[in-house]
Amino acid sequence: MPDGSQRTQFLEGPHGSGSCQGCHGGAADRTFETMEEAHTNMVRDPSANGACDGCHAEIAAANANSLHTNLWGEKAAIEKRGNCTFEGSGYEAGFDRKCAGCHTTCGQCHVSRPESVGGGFPKTFNYLAHNFLGTPHMTEQCTACHGSRVGTDYQGQIEGNQPDVHYSALKKCEFCHSAEEVHGDSQHAGDHYEHRYEVETMPRCETCHDTGSAGFSNSFHDKHVGAVTTNLQCQVCHSQPYKNCTNCHDLDTATEKYVIDPSVVQFKIAQNPRTDYRGEYDYVVVRHTPVDPNTYEDWGLILDPTYYNSEPTWKYASPHNILRVTPQTDGGCFSSCHGVDQSIYLLESDLYEADGVTPLPDYQANIGITMDEHVKKN
Repeated sequence: MPDGSQRTQFLEGPHGSGSCQGCHGGAADRTFETMEEAHTNMVRDPSANGACDGCHAEIAAANANSLHTNLWGEKAAIEKRGNCTFEGSGYEAGFDRKCAGCHTTCGQCHVSRPESVGGGFPKTFNYLAHNFLGTPHMTEQCTACHGSRVGTDYQGQIEGNQPDVHYSALKKCEFCHSAEEVHGDSQHAGDHYEHRYEVETMPRCETCHDTGSAGFSNSFHDKHVGAVTTNLQCQVCHSQPYKNCTNCHDLDTATEKYVIDPSVVQFKIAQNPRTDYRGEYDYVVVRHTPVDPNTYEDWGLILDPTYYNSEPTWKYASPHNILRVTPQTDGGCFSSCHGVDQSIYLLESDLYEADGVTPLPDYQANIGITMDEHVKKN
């Protein structure tokens, strides 16, 4: 039970000035005698139906275009691999059943925990009870959804890794990720974003760590940052190993839970597959996010090989596990990156089954970004 200050915080704030029914609906005061009657037609999450829009019109207009709200990153990927138009395609029902649980509403970031992790009011910090905070809490909201990869990376929870240098400096998500980025851009030129890297306000390492920054000038940067043919993404040198998926996760309709194969902790450098929004980098770290030609079979969508292979399934990645000194930077050139051990590179051999003979289904999708022709042979 919240203490007195927590009980009154909501009532004394701007959101406590109206009636409960003003946001949640339900029976009018003094028209009911039981709890069941009081909750007739009550709306659990008013923000899902636009309850925030009246007071927060500008933010709401932008948020309607945000990836958090509409999940267009996933929908755009389905369009490309399926050679289809998502809206009006008949695939929406399958998407809503299996994929849409990860979208969020205003309330699931600023009041409750997200529905995808069970919802309900958090039981820690200032969120206890029906309180509103302008900045979502890092663990109760942000990594509640973004925990399996981002949260795990950032807090150094992978065996052998250290926490991200920004986490060790007590920096929370909002230190890099602005409200403008998260809420979306109402002035975006297209109908919707197609990828998170398309968001103009997405953070960039170079914003804080430009060429004039203290300690920037060194032999590694001189050779690998801004060079004509070897411009490296920052994470190539400053990330630690991170989780990669080995199979698609699917919804068990009997338990309403996702069946997820164990992830594999790897570090892989490849040719840049994201040349549209991050084309300045020649080489980047990539994360495996597999999709099978039959992934959407129960929706009635079979992925034609031509379009299925149109994009790599080893994706441009931004692991949240940055360190100044990593195995890549802590040794000499040959002991760290250009030696006999080439396991840090995405090679053609990574695109086969364990027998080393049978190509994986996504072989053709990824062969174009492998590093075999770019790695120094010894």
